[in-house]
Amino acid sequence: MRVLRFLALAAVAGLVGAATGCSTTVSGRGVFADGTGGPTPSGTAPDTASPTASPASPTPTPTPSPTIDPLKMKRQITCVLVQANVKSVNDRFNAAKSRNAQITILRSGVSTIDASLRRSQLPKADGVYTAGGRISAELRTLVTSASRGGQPSTVPYNTATSRFRKLCMSL
Repeated sequence: MRVLRFLALAAVAGLVGAATGCSTTVSGRGVFADGTGGPTPSGTAPDTASPTASPASPTPTPTPSPTIDPLKMKRQITCVLVQANVKSVNDRFNAAKSRNAQITILRSGVSTIDASLRRSQLPKADGVYTAGGRISAELRTLVTSASRGGQPSTVPYNTATSRFRKLCMSL
């Protein structure tokens, strides 16, 4: 009986000691209170130095967003639209099986590019507008020559599209 009583007291003492060792005190800010030596997320004891309060800093002023240049935006949108039109015309032209189909595609390209330029609301003297107009003019020349049975060169059209692309990349 004495042995059982001794073992019971030893077990209770061990549990009390373990409970005391496992308990930690947390301050009101979610950190361990000073001097508790509680574990940190890495399992090591925290630094016992008291946390220092940072001086009150003024509220940060928001960084103003940059202003958008409406003319630049119109130029960039026009560049995207005209280049997409050119790519579409080139892809459809290369896939066309007959000369009549190719001429029809070139004609529709003229209309589409001209419509994009008109809707751009860019001044007619703007560089992007005039460069897009050159592409349209070269397409018209191709249509006119091909409609008359000629074998027009695509070099001027390719030059106009290259210059337009370079101009757009410089924006």
